[in-house]
Amino acid sequence: MAKARRQTPDARRTRGASPKATRAKRQAPAVPIRERLAAALPGALAGLVAITVVAGVIWLPRVLDQYPIRQVGVDGVTDVRRQQQVQTALASLVRDANYFSVPLEQIYQRARGLSWVSEVSVRRQWPDTVSLDVTEREPVAVWNEAVLVARDGEPFKALKQYDLAGLPRLNGPDQRLEEVMSFYHSMGKLLRDVGLGIERMEVNARLTARLTLDNQMQLVVDRENYVGKLRRFTRLYRGVLSTDSRGVARVDLRYADGIAVTWRDAEADKNA
Repeated sequence: MAKARRQTPDARRTRGASPKATRAKRQAPAVPIRERLAAALPGALAGLVAITVVAGVIWLPRVLDQYPIRQVGVDGVTDVRRQQQVQTALASLVRDANYFSVPLEQIYQRARGLSWVSEVSVRRQWPDTVSLDVTEREPVAVWNEAVLVARDGEPFKALKQYDLAGLPRLNGPDQRLEEVMSFYHSMGKLLRDVGLGIERMEVNARLTARLTLDNQMQLVVDRENYVGKLRRFTRLYRGVLSTDSRGVARVDLRYADGIAVTWRDAEADKNA
C-alpha cells in the first residue's frame, strides 16, 4: 500500500491560492488632472512672464517714442521775458522725455526755484504737453537799484524780467528794508488821500526820509511822529498848497509844530 505524502502547510497555501491573484501586479493610483495642471502652472507662468519682459524691452521704447513732449504750456505769466526764462529753465528736462517719463517733480522744483515764482503746479496734458500754472510775485518797489520787493515785503532778484516803469525806487541801509517798507506803505496811504504818489524815497541811517512825489514835489520827514506830520501836510495841501499858483517845490516836515515850504517860483527866480 502506497503511503500518502505529507504536505507542508506552505505547500498547501500555495496550491490553494488563486493563479490570477498571484499574477496580478499592484498598479499606482492615477494623479488627478487638477493636480497635474497645478504642478505645471508655475513653469507656464514663468515662461509667460519671460516672454512679456522680452517683448516689453524690445517694443516699449518704440511705443513710448510715439508720444514725445512737444511743448511746455505756461499759464499765469504775463511777460514774454519771464515766459522765455521758464522755457529755458525746463528745456533740458523735457528735451528727450515722453508723455509717460517726463519728470514732473523735477520740473516743479526747477520752476519753483525761479526767484519771481511764488507758486506753481505742474501736470501732463495729453498727448504731448506739460502744463504749468504759475503764480508770480508782484513787485511793489525797486530796492537800492539791486532787487525787487514783493507785496509781502520779500526781496527777490528779477530786475531784467520786469518792466520797472512805474515802480517806486526805495533806497536805504540794506539791513533796514523792513522798516523802510513800513514807512513806504504808511506814507503812501496818507498821500493817496490827496491824490499824491511816491516815485522815490531815500532813507538814511537815522530813518529820515526824503520823498519825491509823482508831481515832482519833494518831502522831507523824520521818523519822529511822521504820521502826525504827514497828516498835517495833507490837510494843508488839500486846503492851501495844491491851489497856490506859485507851485510847491519842497516841503520840510521835520518841525514839531509847522512846516517849511519852498516854492517853485522862488527857485526859478534864484536860477534866473
